[in-house]
Amino acid sequence: MLKNKNLQNSYEIPANELRTIIKQGAMLRLPYLESRFLQAKKNVQNYEKKYKTDFKKLKLTGLPEDAGYDMHEDFIEWEYWYDVMNDTGQIVDQINKLLKEVAEEKSEY
Repeated sequence: MLKNKNLQNSYEIPANELRTIIKQGAMLRLPYLESRFLQAKKNVQNYEKKYKTDFKKLKLTGLPEDAGYDMHEDFIEWEYWYDVMNDTGQIVDQINKLLKEVAEEKSEY
C-alpha cells in the first residue's frame, strides 16, 4: 500500500491497480505541466533580461517612480508568469516524487 496517507486506498482498489492508475495519470499530465513550467520560466527570464532585474527584487523594491504604462503592464504579466513558474514547478516536483515512491513500492513486492 502507498505510504503517503493522502493516497491510502479507501476505495478497495487493488494496490497494484492503484499504482498503475497513478503512474499512467502522471505520465499523461506531466508533459503538459513540464511544458507549462518551461514556458513560464522562459517568459520570466525574458522580463528579467528586459528590465535587468529579477522579479523578487522588483516586487520588494516596487516599480520605479518613472515607470511607464508598458512597465506596469509587463509587471502584471511578469507576476502572473512568475506564479505559474513557481506553482507548476512545485507540482512537477511533487509528481516526480510520487512516481518515485510508486516505483519504489512496486520494487518492494
